[in-house]
Amino acid sequence: MKNNIFKNIFLALMVILGLASCQDRDIITIDNSTSATVMDLSTSSLFLDKNFPANPALTVTWKPASYTVPTEISYKIEASADDKFTKPVTLATVASSERSATFTTLQMNDASAALGFKPSEEANMFMRVISYVGSAESLATVSNVTSLKITPYVLTYPSFYIVGAASYVGWTPEKAQVLHKSDNLSYIYTYLQGGEKFRFLGQLAWDGKNYALNTAATKASNQYFNQWSSNLSVPADDDENIQFTGDTGIYKIVINASQGVQTIDVKPSAIPAFDFPELYLVGNIAGNGWKPESAVAMTTVGDGVYEYTTTLGADTEFKILGQQSWGDFDWGNISGDGNTGFLGPKGDNGNIKFVGDGGSYKITVNLKAGIYTIVKLS
Repeated sequence: MKNNIFKNIFLALMVILGLASCQDRDIITIDNSTSATVMDLSTSSLFLDKNFPANPALTVTWKPASYTVPTEISYKIEASADDKFTKPVTLATVASSERSATFTTLQMNDASAALGFKPSEEANMFMRVISYVGSAESLATVSNVTSLKITPYVLTYPSFYIVGAASYVGWTPEKAQVLHKSDNLSYIYTYLQGGEKFRFLGQLAWDGKNYALNTAATKASNQYFNQWSSNLSVPADDDENIQFTGDTGIYKIVINASQGVQTIDVKPSAIPAFDFPELYLVGNIAGNGWKPESAVAMTTVGDGVYEYTTTLGADTEFKILGQQSWGDFDWGNISGDGNTGFLGPKGDNGNIKFVGDGGSYKITVNLKAGIYTIVKLS
């Protein structure tokens, strides 16, 4: 009996010692022995030409970093406005098999804007390569710093075209609806269908740039918006589009395309409806004289679409009413006086101003799409 007890104790000790031995063999220390070194920039002076945004502008090459044991290494290329890299911008992150990275004119211009460089003024851009292990960027080593002189151009922001089941136009890219653009901001008051999907295109076609939410669940080439309103999310069943979770109605979509900002905000319009029994024009049009009680009625021609034909002079100025009074239903040129072709509701509009020649024109107002047109009749 005692022999059995001793045997069991002996076997238990052997197992414990064996496990400890295995654990010791699994503890491997990884140290960096050399850092990644920037070997060359393809140029020391770079004048960016806005006419060729897709052209290769700069190539960065480096020696591979090495560690005491074989391991997966990643490289991050950073740019900065100072050699201390106080606020660096990441140009790219590449895998261990790469030894160089090439950046286009547009990419370098975007980086210049993110660093605060002024258009058409030469500036010093400092660059370095960081090597690291794992997703947490552990055991990071930093290369030497190399600089170049760069002259950026005036940044042009993308145009955004909305398309999808949630939108006014459906899934036909050729009919995608462009947003009004003012510098870094693009915005529109338009119809959105609750519970449906949409995305933004950079052109009237699928081929090219597509814009959606910047999340791991979104297709890499579609990732763009860094922040968004709570009524937007990534659909559960696809990785290309945006899910609109709000109620159906008219919304103001605002995109801030500033480099590194890239936000989208969707808020209900002050006038969420679009299908009114009557719509009226008021102003120095059709002899109206800005008297709302004698505002001229438009003809309903579709779902939220109205028309009126009249002669227009060089000083034409008018607004759109949902009643023959200065009431709650009031539309005009978006965000102020002008002739942009985009509608804004009361509180966010101005007069529609048009230079006519005394000829006959058809005015079309589409409250559902948030647009208007003024077309001369032959």
